[in-house]
Amino acid sequence: MPTEEQKHLLSLLAHELFQRDLSFDTASVPWSAVLDEGDRQAVTALLFPSMMQLPDLSDALMSRICGTAVSASHGSEELMQTQQEILALLEKQGIPCAILKGTSLACLYPHPELRVLGDIDILFTKKTVGEACNVLYQQGFIKTHASEKHICLERQGVSVEMHSMVSAFPESEKGLFARQFMADALQHTETMHMGKYAFPALSGMYQIISLLAHMDQHLATEGIGLRQLCDWAVAVHAQRQQIGAEQLDLLEQCGLLQFAKVITRICEKYLALPPFPWCADVDEYLADALMADMLEGGNFQSNGLQRPFGGVLTDAYNVDNGTKNSIVRNYFQYVRRRIKFYHPWAKSVLWVVPFSIFYPARWTVRMLLGKRKKFSVKQAVHSAKKREKLLRELHLYQ
Repeated sequence: MPTEEQKHLLSLLAHELFQRDLSFDTASVPWSAVLDEGDRQAVTALLFPSMMQLPDLSDALMSRICGTAVSASHGSEELMQTQQEILALLEKQGIPCAILKGTSLACLYPHPELRVLGDIDILFTKKTVGEACNVLYQQGFIKTHASEKHICLERQGVSVEMHSMVSAFPESEKGLFARQFMADALQHTETMHMGKYAFPALSGMYQIISLLAHMDQHLATEGIGLRQLCDWAVAVHAQRQQIGAEQLDLLEQCGLLQFAKVITRICEKYLALPPFPWCADVDEYLADALMADMLEGGNFQSNGLQRPFGGVLTDAYNVDNGTKNSIVRNYFQYVRRRIKFYHPWAKSVLWVVPFSIFYPARWTVRMLLGKRKKFSVKQAVHSAKKREKLLRELHLYQ
């Protein structure tokens, strides 16, 4: 169950997003703890409009929340200016693209400028992502790292993820279906607006599946928090009239229906999202368990250190009800996937053993050098086992 400060935080978010009445005594609220939790979840700025309506708040408290809101608004404006600069360059070169996450979700909030933005995510085709990167290189961006699904560029503290795919879908039957469906996502875009800015974003179920795929990728690793929950709440609410039997069947074919139902039910229960009839059969225990996981982890694991390490011990997409799953097996699968992408020359399965030793050894050395924070391996293993039990019940891509 949420703590008292988490309950107050959720009430304020529910008021901001869906106008739920605020019915608590402000004098009895542990405001410092509420805002601290809001900071860990990266949602404090969203509380500003609601808190401005409350009586008898101290000057120090109002100064803190106002400062957070101003900072979020300023950061949003700076990022939007960079995003528009990039989009103008890409349009000039005739490179089709769409904004993922970020501003494509922020514009759905009652006060878009208060949704904290991290980086800029842009979707391209596999054929044009290299050309798009070259355009940004000419503007002073440099490559920082790459993964299977995107190339990360940076300039003056602004990070841009150049996506060649929406997500790295698993090799299961439903995962392959989802990958194939999303392959032509750039053929289904719409122009969205945030203040004076306009930009292309995915439309309809392409936006919905993109968001679900993003959340499930983070669920097994860094974790998802209240910011991602709020994003889903406003996104699914905006698509309310478009989600019918055909769309639910599509989610089932993609292996994402159970996840969509559970995450939507959480939004109904904790954020006052107006209910959807297709979520009525969700197991309340499962919804509460996933909510507890989000509250425990914070925004991308800001509340703890075990989760990133524990993520390599969890196989999110092969968690059937059998007994073959184990953290050792999952770790070896993680190593195989990492070798395949980062070390394609190591084709023999014999490379799995040395790399399985090398990765934790490197992690340990970096931790001893102070480049990584210390954590408990025992707690990370316990967390991984607990999380895999939860993932089994979500049936991701199964």
